[in-house]
Amino acid sequence: MPYTPDYDTGCVYKKKQDGSRGKKVGCTDPGKAAVKRYLAALHANADESIERGQLVEQNRLKTFTFNKAELQRLEKAVRKISAKAMQVLGAKGAVLFGMQDIMEPVDLGQQQMRQVAEGDVVDAADRFKGRRGPGKSQFSPEEEEERKALRQKYYGAGGEIEKVRPAAARKGLEKPIAQMSPEEFEEAGFVLKVPQEVLDDFETMVNETKLAGNLFEEARDWYHSIRRLLDQETPNDRDATLLGLLIATYSPRAKFALNLVEAAYMFKAVQEDAIENPELLRQYLETFPGAEKREPGAPRGFTKAHKVPNFAMNLIAPELAGKRRGGEMAYDNVYAWNSTIDTWMIDAFYPMLKKASTQKEFERLKGKMMSDVVSYRYMANLVAQEAKKLNLLPHELQAIVWVAMKRRQSGADAATTEESVGQIKEAILNIKSINEDLAVVKEELERNGWLGTLFQEIDENGFEAAAKFTLGIKDEKGKTAVPGVRSITSSGKKGEQFKYFPDAPPEPKAPKEPKAAKPKKAPKPKPEKRYTDPKFNKLATYYVMNDVIQMPTGKFNNLYDSIMLYLDPDFSTEKAVEYITGRFDPEAKATSKYFREEIARRVMEVLIQELKI
Repeated sequence: MPYTPDYDTGCVYKKKQDGSRGKKVGCTDPGKAAVKRYLAALHANADESIERGQLVEQNRLKTFTFNKAELQRLEKAVRKISAKAMQVLGAKGAVLFGMQDIMEPVDLGQQQMRQVAEGDVVDAADRFKGRRGPGKSQFSPEEEEERKALRQKYYGAGGEIEKVRPAAARKGLEKPIAQMSPEEFEEAGFVLKVPQEVLDDFETMVNETKLAGNLFEEARDWYHSIRRLLDQETPNDRDATLLGLLIATYSPRAKFALNLVEAAYMFKAVQEDAIENPELLRQYLETFPGAEKREPGAPRGFTKAHKVPNFAMNLIAPELAGKRRGGEMAYDNVYAWNSTIDTWMIDAFYPMLKKASTQKEFERLKGKMMSDVVSYRYMANLVAQEAKKLNLLPHELQAIVWVAMKRRQSGADAATTEESVGQIKEAILNIKSINEDLAVVKEELERNGWLGTLFQEIDENGFEAAAKFTLGIKDEKGKTAVPGVRSITSSGKKGEQFKYFPDAPPEPKAPKEPKAAKPKKAPKPKPEKRYTDPKFNKLATYYVMNDVIQMPTGKFNNLYDSIMLYLDPDFSTEKAVEYITGRFDPEAKATSKYFREEIARRVMEVLIQELKI
């Protein structure tokens, strides 16, 4: 079998008949020596396989095909074996993330291909009722039974979801929420229990990354690397902390590359306005939605959930929960709960729940669990518990699991910080190479990095010119002619570890009798967007807010607090941590009393309402 090696990346590809690069076979450590050893092993295995096949059945070669579910089970088994080999034997080699990358494609012919395509279509009605007609399901009968059993376990009458009621209010607890262990959360019946085999899989994920070149170190040190980048590209701790808070602010429901550039634009805008127009900036902040319900300057953000503030603290203070001293960790248990639990982490914790759920059900459950203090604390404490077993900080293990989950679902080429940075660099090259020499632009990127290049563009040419890196350039018809970060990330690679449970077929609706037409109601007035008021157009923040970034209402509160904190000349990492950790009461024995700002907010809203009356 002819191969094409890439010594720089350590990856090996099949060679097509025309000599071009084909499918990826696998990867090892970068460098000519490591790749040659890997090639030798590939050739040896191929020769041995051919030799054995010829001895056994000279001219009676047999072909085996696998369906998707069988392939996934095979991949999982190989990963576990590889991880255990490394752990016990100290073995090293290329890690396998996708069996399809090393298997020969099957030419089925036109007719057979048509039949397979038709048979791959899922009949939701048959699947939901447990019937398995020919060509109706992509799952084996055993898998169908497993999925039905899981659905009964979680969603059936008296099932776990009904018992636990994720995000339900909890009160009158014997022990403060902040002091409860994972076992105590489980015994109280407040959470959906995470099986031990799932927690054991975290170690497998760690070992998978150790087999993939430098991936383990890159994932483990991810938050530490971001903090170094913040310090490198900003003049002082005050500015570095603001940039970290803004990255956290723009993280919900955003591809990481877009998350980074939006935070960078807003950082430069706030930095400029805080020096040149601080009072106007303060006034502008009071135009954000919900300002009428609060006193000017009163805290508004970082409440009701842990994800964004925990992410913020991991970014700006990655050694909060402990430090590495030599080869061992010195843990600070006060901050053991400080892990970033997002939708990918919930996927890792609850694979069986995902199997049992429709997509809408699972997305809704994930939203509840991320906003639920009890569920979040439970998962974060599990991360801390497993991290100690593996000699890692909680946020280090979380970053490793996040990367491993993304790679399992999307393949070995996806889901790394390098991928996100590559998308930003691609956008910069697209825009700058229109008027500048490509080689010069590449050299500039190599020298200054993506963040330094973006900051330099803003400083030299202004926000509007730099905005093209995000927005791209459109043609006369409004279509993207030169893609920026936003369009590049919107077409990124997607993948799924397995399918969701099918939606139930819709119930047939009885025909409705015609009713007399009702008079149309006057449309409700849309809420006034005061933050678009042109009287604030002198502010760089105003331009970035309205013309560059995407700003769902839910992000306004965190942005408000981040800027208000920054306007204090004595603002620092320490003060940011103090503010964020001070937002909840560690002695609270009820979910309604957990967030202090939320209590104060409700009191203020009542007072305002009474004054109106």
